[in-house]
Amino acid sequence: MPDAAANNPRRPVRHHGVAYWWRALVGVLLVILGLLIGGGGAWLIALGGSWYYLPAGIALLLAGILLLAGNMAGVWLYVLTWLATLAWAYWEVGLDGWALMPRTLAPTIILIFVLLAMPAFRDRTRRGGRNAAYVTGLLLPIAALAAFGFLHINASAQSQPAQPPAPAAQSAPKGAPASQDAAIHQAGNDWPVYGGSELGTRYSPLDQITAANVAKLTRVWSFHTGDMPTGATKDLYSPENTPLEIGGHLYACSAKDIVISADARSGKEEWRYDPKVPDNTIPYGASCRGVAYFAAPGANADQACATRIIFGTLDARLIAIDAKTGRPCSDFGQQGSVDLNQGIGETVPGWYSITAPPTIVRGIAIVGAQVKDGQAENAPSGVVRGYDATTGKLTWAWDMGHPDRTGAPPQGDTYTRGTPNMWTVAAADPQLGYVYLPLGNAAVDYYGVDRKGFENELNSSIVAIDVTTGKPVWHFQTVYHDLWDYDLGSQPTLVDFPTVTGKIPAIIVPSKQGQIYVLDRKTGKPLFPVEERKAPSGGVEPDKLSKTQPYSGYAHLDQPALTEKDMWGMSPLD
Repeated sequence: MPDAAANNPRRPVRHHGVAYWWRALVGVLLVILGLLIGGGGAWLIALGGSWYYLPAGIALLLAGILLLAGNMAGVWLYVLTWLATLAWAYWEVGLDGWALMPRTLAPTIILIFVLLAMPAFRDRTRRGGRNAAYVTGLLLPIAALAAFGFLHINASAQSQPAQPPAPAAQSAPKGAPASQDAAIHQAGNDWPVYGGSELGTRYSPLDQITAANVAKLTRVWSFHTGDMPTGATKDLYSPENTPLEIGGHLYACSAKDIVISADARSGKEEWRYDPKVPDNTIPYGASCRGVAYFAAPGANADQACATRIIFGTLDARLIAIDAKTGRPCSDFGQQGSVDLNQGIGETVPGWYSITAPPTIVRGIAIVGAQVKDGQAENAPSGVVRGYDATTGKLTWAWDMGHPDRTGAPPQGDTYTRGTPNMWTVAAADPQLGYVYLPLGNAAVDYYGVDRKGFENELNSSIVAIDVTTGKPVWHFQTVYHDLWDYDLGSQPTLVDFPTVTGKIPAIIVPSKQGQIYVLDRKTGKPLFPVEERKAPSGGVEPDKLSKTQPYSGYAHLDQPALTEKDMWGMSPLD
């Protein structure tokens, strides 16, 4: 029989070619995405989130069904959905290129897929309809890509952060010291103290290396300490050393407190001293942040230990060695070593460790300790002690639980257990005779019901101690009833701060919350207002929490609270 379709010019012959299957594939893709995005959108609405995804998912689902049915309306419905998505994305994140990308890139790629399906819609009622469909299906994706590219490039350009101006170099405090004991050792040709100077300015006035020539620097030498983890310690090494440079000699310490002197010009090792720290005394990680340098007053230059390196160890020893030879100083403590476990009481290897260099002020080496977090409420004391840098004798001990005494505890007693400790680096003003202690948390950090009054008062505080008496002069607290372990973990910086009435000797204190406080370093009074802001409540001890927390009026690095608009992944599905 003759083919009826062949004799009927109005009925098209169905040839399921590439365009047909492409349209079907895109239709299935839109149906799947519509179900996923619509279902997730319904869940988001139930959680109080965005209302965009549910209608977008429904539109994708309908567009997919229309495409599968061979209805051109599916193409235009998706085009409208894409345009609405661009508008929504701009409303939600503005011209933030990185945030726009995941909201618009995947929908744009799918738009290309949809437009490439247009040749499947052949219109035989008009001459040239098929060719027009092909041309449209090819040109529209190109136009879509061009529009998207322009939008993204423009957004990226506008979202680039402005570069801040280069900060002015901090000039060193002026004024001759009253005596050699009160000298401030400033960085220059040497780097004599951990922070550049006792002031913790971390500033060098040297200007040979500039932005113009730094790219031309080449390596002259490299040095390896040889202190490498083995066996059980392979995951416990975290070297954090900042070397000293004095008179052409570099003084550095390795992860397990091996002190090394090297020629600064050649990198050749001059000597090393290994205190033989046992592996079981490593706390969170094997760290030695640095050492201290001290020139004994009145000593002959040729005398043993006239200049010395003083440092603490992970197993709680304070050691002094000759800066020229690396040999222990026999006049310091017991043949060059002081046992810092004296007066601490019951402890466990790794619970009480020295990881920061002592701060030496007016001949007194001030040392705190890292007390391992979260181990026991009856943890070792956070006592801070000052030792004579020449003899190693205890000069004073600041035990906040016993403000009435400045010496060692009586026989059979210990320093107050579990008190806030100073594990980081102190700063000092040798001319004032003050050392500034950044304190951490009382044990056990995240639970404070049983804390004593003085612990709550001094937790997460900067404390000024008079090095001649060992007594506190003032303190400033950065977190009240700290249950978040917001230790003051950075060495503060001492500067002459400019004000409308002239320069004021100040201390700049950064905190873990991104608050930067500026205080008068003589009195501890803020130079800028400190606002009391309402703080969250709840938890396991709601009646103990502070209703407010201090907020710096000078500067802060915190950002606004995260919202749904700040969130994005690789695609709208994320």
